[in-house]
Amino acid sequence: MKLSAILQKNQENLFSFGATLCRSSSRFLLVFLASFLLSKYEFGIFTIFISIYFFSRLFSENSLNLPFIKFASDGDNDPGLVNFQVIILKVVYVLLVSGVILAASGPIVQYTGLERQELLVLLPFMLLALTAYMFVSQVLIAQVKMRHLFAYELLNSLVYVLFLVAAYFLWKEFSTEKLLVVFSAAMGCSAVLGFFVFRRFIALSRQVNKELLLKIINYSKFTILSGISSLVILKADVLMLGFFRSPQEVAIYGMALFVNEAVQMVFDSVLRICLPKASALSGEGADERIRHLFRQSVKNMYIGIIPIVVVIAALAPTVINLIYKGKYDDSIGLIYLFLASALVKPVGYVAGVILGATGNIKLDNRNCWISAVLNVLCNVILIPKFGVMGAAVASTLSFISLTLLHYASVRKAVFCSPRV
Repeated sequence: MKLSAILQKNQENLFSFGATLCRSSSRFLLVFLASFLLSKYEFGIFTIFISIYFFSRLFSENSLNLPFIKFASDGDNDPGLVNFQVIILKVVYVLLVSGVILAASGPIVQYTGLERQELLVLLPFMLLALTAYMFVSQVLIAQVKMRHLFAYELLNSLVYVLFLVAAYFLWKEFSTEKLLVVFSAAMGCSAVLGFFVFRRFIALSRQVNKELLLKIINYSKFTILSGISSLVILKADVLMLGFFRSPQEVAIYGMALFVNEAVQMVFDSVLRICLPKASALSGEGADERIRHLFRQSVKNMYIGIIPIVVVIAALAPTVINLIYKGKYDDSIGLIYLFLASALVKPVGYVAGVILGATGNIKLDNRNCWISAVLNVLCNVILIPKFGVMGAAVASTLSFISLTLLHYASVRKAVFCSPRV
């Protein structure tokens, strides 16, 4: 097969990966600058704050991601109506979450090891910028406009770099607060530009449809529950390290997570295509095609992550020592453990997305909570005795359990169960 034919056949995957690469580059640059410019102690504080940010964005943004894309792409609803209802809910969710975060800022600082309450004041602005930025992205994903999504994410990366350059000449030196302000401002600006550039894809029917609104809210309740458990699996180890250990140890753990984010790019790019396709196929009752989509998505993940795992395993010790002058050499063992755990994730990730896209969100929710409880229990037992390595082992065990549970569920509920 000619190279041009291969590229044409896989152009959606390639543009999706390019979009993920651009989005991840902004996040990578933020974390890299924090790890390079800030002290080990301050980078630990930064890592704890980012984990809190991910928990808060779950309620304000991530909870709407799956229902937004599902209802906009399943063919049963007017996309313009879906878009307008989601805009309303995005604003309401941001206001509610921001109010809760600010009201509970004292206990949050006390039990996570954040130590600086004033950092939480930035969260409402970050969430507002994020939800606006993600709206354009979600509209393009629902329509499987991967080439346009790539252009949008590339635009955001360029805007972020320009903002960083301007901030450097303005401030000369950076702090945690300044890095977060620049990152949020770039997302907000990109959202405005994206809405203008891609407005032809953004249909808006400016009317409140109570039935559709309630359907989205009801679905988002399950995605919130699944999301909480997923973030417990992903981020509870960081916050529990902050409670049991020092910010310096959190920084070591944060560096290992940062290096392994390269693998996450592949997961995100494949799932971005899998979700709307599985939703559309579910509406058609095409179980055999869903099974094929599952196999192809898992295959694409492994094709993408294996070279990355090999390169990181070979180069990480040398590169980290060279860049950080020995400051983060104690994260190398964690990096190898995370690389090993990444090899068991593809099946579970794809199975979880298909469960949600085919209406089996309750099964996804149940599985995530079982693994989340396992993660917390392992963290409580292992962190006090083994520190960062205990947290990494707890995380690995929870991912293994989630993969097994998701695969068993998707086989029973989707692949082996005839539609009525």
